[in-house]
Amino acid sequence: MASSETVADLMSRTVRTVSSDESLTSALNQMISYDIGSVVVIEHGRPFGIITERDIVRQIGKAGGSVLGRKVGELASRPLVSIGPEVEIWEAFTIMLKNRIRRLPVVNEGTLKGIVTERDLLKWVVKVTYEPNIPEEIKRLLTQNP
Repeated sequence: MASSETVADLMSRTVRTVSSDESLTSALNQMISYDIGSVVVIEHGRPFGIITERDIVRQIGKAGGSVLGRKVGELASRPLVSIGPEVEIWEAFTIMLKNRIRRLPVVNEGTLKGIVTERDLLKWVVKVTYEPNIPEEIKRLLTQNP
């Protein structure tokens, strides 16, 4: 039954990270290189916060381009809102809606295991809604990389 699927069934296991003492430019370059919208910030080997393209754009809008030299740890959204891999998918929806976030890192015993995004949840909703008769056009679009 789809409602008992867990975040581990859905999450992306490759998560890009930056150290809290790296510059905002470094984080932005990683987002550009990997065509992603965020990186998880690590401090002392553990997930500490998250920085998104939107966060960076807002900081530039407030302070100008000089902000790009600042350390990621100073500007990261924190504390990090995260979820365990054993949590059911509907709970991920609830947490993301409640916290008004689009990305939810998956952490187990202080170790980053993956990330769930709005896109991951959209794919799950389509699968649950249409399976086993997912229209071919939607199936094709869902299997493409972002």
